[in-house]
Amino acid sequence: MKQLIILLLLATLSFSAFAQFPLGSKVADIKSYFAQNIPYASIQEFKTKAGENGICFTKVKVVGDYTFYFDNDGHCSSYVVTYDENELQDLIVRFDVKFCRMQETQWVAHDETFDVMLVPPKPGENFFSIVYKPKSTNVLTNAFAAN
Repeated sequence: MKQLIILLLLATLSFSAFAQFPLGSKVADIKSYFAQNIPYASIQEFKTKAGENGICFTKVKVVGDYTFYFDNDGHCSSYVVTYDENELQDLIVRFDVKFCRMQETQWVAHDETFDVMLVPPKPGENFFSIVYKPKSTNVLTNAFAAN
């Protein structure tokens, strides 16, 4: 019975990770969204080698994180969600239902506003990533990608 309760809890956390994220929003908006909707263990702000600002939220009690990258105007230009490798097949099925599959590891939103790309686990890794990027270079502020 304990295992069933733990399994249901992990499934719930997985579905909360399958929420909406704001492409085009500012850091403050994303922090506010996470504070209200997504449980996370820690937050880290950083700069990439290319000079872009980024922010990473580490998931609670499961493998993975949410990493957002910002353009020079401070708007979210893309984000990456990392998952436990055990969630891979379930996530692919959900993406096939929610999005239009373009290639084996690529989907596009039905409204064609953003692309979704799967970065599968490499040998020995226990995680995989999903990359969300706008379809065009024009990112609408506060446009949400529902996954």
